[in-house]
Amino acid sequence: FPDAVLLCEFRTEKDHNPRIEWKKKGKGVTFVYFNNKFTGSYAGRAQIEGATLTIHSVTLKDSGEYRCEVTASEDHVSLGEATVTLSVLVPPHVPSCDVPSSVFIGADLELLCKDKLSVPPATYSWYKDNKPLKATGDTPYSVDTKKGTLKLQSVSKADSGMYRCESSNSVGAPKSCVAQQLKVLDYPLNMTILVAGASGFVALVLICCICICVCRRRGCCKKSKKTKSNKPFNPPPPPPPPFRNFRNYKQTQSFMI
Repeated sequence: FPDAVLLCEFRTEKDHNPRIEWKKKGKGVTFVYFNNKFTGSYAGRAQIEGATLTIHSVTLKDSGEYRCEVTASEDHVSLGEATVTLSVLVPPHVPSCDVPSSVFIGADLELLCKDKLSVPPATYSWYKDNKPLKATGDTPYSVDTKKGTLKLQSVSKADSGMYRCESSNSVGAPKSCVAQQLKVLDYPLNMTILVAGASGFVALVLICCICICVCRRRGCCKKSKKTKSNKPFNPPPPPPPPFRNFRNYKQTQSFMI
């Protein structure tokens, strides 16, 4: 990254050796230049000339608001300060592209593209076989230029090809990932049979449910109720005893005296 020059100019009345300090605002206030020396990560990569601060090898962490303070104790106005905002801009980097190698015909698909380093944030465009994809109301796909997504609906054989994504911002030249091959495949025979069987089973279950509902509405599925009779129950008389034929006989009794 190039150098960042933060200007701070002053003029004193009497004091020829004013005190110069640089501070950076963040969650708190940190010293950049204090007591005639640099502190923290600025030591060894920054320099000061007069009150102007130059930062070498600028990084994203250097972005923020800086304050220059000049103290002239011998002057009528003892303190002067100036605020400088440093915005570190980063040109596009090669984005990461997520393109599957194959997908089954008829499926919905989402391709992903992301450049996390560019500042300001990158915008994205997709290419198929080196031709830009521009979504309209008639196209079976949609492109989100801010999120970097490409959504394909119900893919067909015509969607097979080489896909790549390009990131761009206002700082530098666009960068593109390497094109990746996407193949749209037919379902294998066993998968087709399985899908057809599952569809048939679902249809059979649905027909059975419809038949049961119709039957219940028509009353053919109601259980018959047993009616109770109020008449008393009289058991039948017992059968007559079997007829026996007894012969005439004389009974002789003996007594002992």
